Amino acid sequence: MNIERLHQYLQTYLNDVVTPSINKKLVSGEDEPITLTVYGLRRGSYQPPIFHVFIDMDPKLKKDISKNIENDIISFFNIFSITDKVKIHWNKRPAF
Repeated sequence: MNIERLHQYLQTYLNDVVTPSINKKLVSGEDEPITLTVYGLRRGSYQPPIFHVFIDMDPKLKKDISKNIENDIISFFNIFSITDKVKIHWNKRPAF
């Protein structure tokens, strides 16, 4: 699958499914709603290949909520029959 198209699909999935779900759980008083932005996708060149997903999250949240989002993203990749390992990089940029 084309990486650019996968990038667009992932951003739409995060905007329409994941972010509203997480914000619904967080809206308890003074919690600020989150925004998730996909900065980029890279496919590693080593064997076995790893998909590197760079996501910006504002504001930063606890690890347990990030783990839930990571599980949702891995499930998203499985929908497209991408069985490679997926590594999520929070608020980071690729070095390459």
